[in-house]
Amino acid sequence: MAKQNFSHHPTICYRPIQPCDLEILERIHADIFPIRYESEFFQSVVHERDIVSWAAVDRSQPDGHSDELIGFVTARIVLAKETEIGDLLRYDPSKPDQTLVYILTLGVVESYRNLGIARSLIRQVIKYASSVPACRAVYLHVISYNVPAIHLYKKMSFKCIRRLQDFYLINGQHYDSFLFVYYVNGGRSPCSPLELLIAVVSYMTSGLKSVAARIRKNEEKTAKWPKCKETQSLMSIQTKRNLTTECTGYECVVPTAFPCKQSSHKLEAGCVEANGIERQQILRMTSSLPTGPLLSLYFLLLFPAACLAADKAAVSITYHGGPLLTGDLNLTLVWYGQFGRVHKNVIRAFVESLHYNAGANFQPQVSSWWNVIESYQEVAGKGGSPINVRVVKQVADLKYSAGKVVTGEFIQNVLQKVNSGGDPSTIPVILTARDVKMQGLCFTKCSQHGMLGGAQPYIVVGNPESECPGSCAWPFQKPDKGPLSITLNPPNGNLGADAMVIAFARALAEAVTNPYKTGFYQDKSSKANKTVEAASACWGIFGSGAFDGYTGKVRVDPDTGGGFNGHGSRGSKFLIPAVWNPKTNSCWTLL
Repeated sequence: MAKQNFSHHPTICYRPIQPCDLEILERIHADIFPIRYESEFFQSVVHERDIVSWAAVDRSQPDGHSDELIGFVTARIVLAKETEIGDLLRYDPSKPDQTLVYILTLGVVESYRNLGIARSLIRQVIKYASSVPACRAVYLHVISYNVPAIHLYKKMSFKCIRRLQDFYLINGQHYDSFLFVYYVNGGRSPCSPLELLIAVVSYMTSGLKSVAARIRKNEEKTAKWPKCKETQSLMSIQTKRNLTTECTGYECVVPTAFPCKQSSHKLEAGCVEANGIERQQILRMTSSLPTGPLLSLYFLLLFPAACLAADKAAVSITYHGGPLLTGDLNLTLVWYGQFGRVHKNVIRAFVESLHYNAGANFQPQVSSWWNVIESYQEVAGKGGSPINVRVVKQVADLKYSAGKVVTGEFIQNVLQKVNSGGDPSTIPVILTARDVKMQGLCFTKCSQHGMLGGAQPYIVVGNPESECPGSCAWPFQKPDKGPLSITLNPPNGNLGADAMVIAFARALAEAVTNPYKTGFYQDKSSKANKTVEAASACWGIFGSGAFDGYTGKVRVDPDTGGGFNGHGSRGSKFLIPAVWNPKTNSCWTLL
């Protein structure tokens, strides 16, 4: 279909798809989708045979085009019990007529994109589903590489609940699909075991805190608690959500039902003395606490949760008084093993991009990321001069002179061959080929920085392409473990090279801000081998809105399909990890 150009503000209206739309509907589907739809599908759409649909038209178009399709959405009503998300939907089995709305296709012609038309079409579907009393959700599939669509559905509060392996077969190649759901009319997913565990632990944690606080507060009191009289209680005990238990001294009101995702559940306690004088709320009696095996379970649940909460607590990267790397940083790139031209060009372009101004039309820029690293000097009271990074030397070791396993001895042998002269302003960067194993690479140790002889900083970057792509090549590769994950195409078309850029960026940022382990880091003396630094504090974050398994906001190159968040030198694009911003005490991303 030819692109339509308009210089005015379009007037978009929405209506049902009609038989007269058949030809253009087929044409737009052929232009947009890699999958070819049968003619029977289009006949069902235009004649409303078990399919509901909406068309978007531009009423301001001249020459008889004011009723021509520029966007569409098609959907079908299906029985909930017969769908693939039956196990993901909480519905009443006594009502077998409960339904779902499944979005079949959604599209907007290219010249009308980014005008909110797709969002409005989805709202039409949600509005329709909400108007059907028996409907409980709207759901759809999205191919794994369609990042803009994924962002759209997440913004509209759709939940990504499942990844389906090899769901699509296009031109002989399999692609995964993400399953998104939007609940309506009270529909919701059933409580998972994890949600139940979180609720129970939260309930118990709050109760234990209350008990401990009240015990400490009343330890010195020697007077016996007076008896409570139910008739003098000021608290309601008639609701089904409350269980009243008689206890020595005070009446206890213990909630017995709570929502699955409740993050905290405060136990309400209130009592009055037998003579009716109101006293402050105090300790629940031991009859309301678990005993015996239940008490053991209580602590087994409580303390792991407390440990998990501690691990996920807010990061605090602080300055410990040591020197930082400032001024001119000269890099010696050591290409250890067999490397192609792509790897070398991508790594060198990344270094050049740290100080490259791509212009106002190419935002955001990699140099903005490096500006955050430079700001550590100011926070440390060492001025705010630029840190100029450049490659001054390249060394190739094609014969694997130190073997094919990266160890401490390996690093020392390679650096001795490089012989940087012990100049701390010259940093050797060892980049290992795909057939070199790096100790710890399979445990997310994708790069490292350290010192040789207590004075010479160095960086080692592993290539995860062959050994552990599921550990160190995310988000370009499916992770070996963890939640559902959205994968991206590498921005420079090479998984190994683009993954090494991410690892190199992390190591470089941490080598500059904590070169001698006395600079910026989170003080965890009990976990010295797990030091949290400028980049590791923001692991897995590449854009705003990130969470486990999701990079956050990124962009997609329309020509290559690669995911990126920063522009670099000579038209290059990179996916750069988030870093800790010492001025805002938070993770900072380019997008």
